[in-house]
Amino acid sequence: MSTTGPDFHEANSAARGSVLTWIATILACAYVIWTGVALYISTPKFIEMYTSMGVDLPLLTRIVIGFYRLGYPFLFGGATVLLIGKQFYMREKWRNLSVTLATVVVVAILGNWIVRALYRPMLDMAEKLNK
Repeated sequence: MSTTGPDFHEANSAARGSVLTWIATILACAYVIWTGVALYISTPKFIEMYTSMGVDLPLLTRIVIGFYRLGYPFLFGGATVLLIGKQFYMREKWRNLSVTLATVVVVAILGNWIVRALYRPMLDMAEKLNK
């Protein structure tokens, strides 16, 4: 059935999120995935290196090494799911961007913490050799 007047329903652009929030979300997802993949690939190299050196690992490093296969996908995959999910449920632009920024900051802090835990045995050995 046809009508003579402009009876178009305008799309609710606020409901779909703005271009800015989508760009920020895509960039944040790329950063989170890149960080997770880089750590997931490099952790086995640290395991091989420490095994060949016969180093006594600190507790924190053993925890990171022991749980990386389950922990990294859960941590970085969960952050990615959070970023994409909030895009569909959070309508306010500044709140959306705040959650994106907070997620990236938390992932960066946890990624740096993991890197420090992986390098700690090597730095401890260097300190012992310099004494």
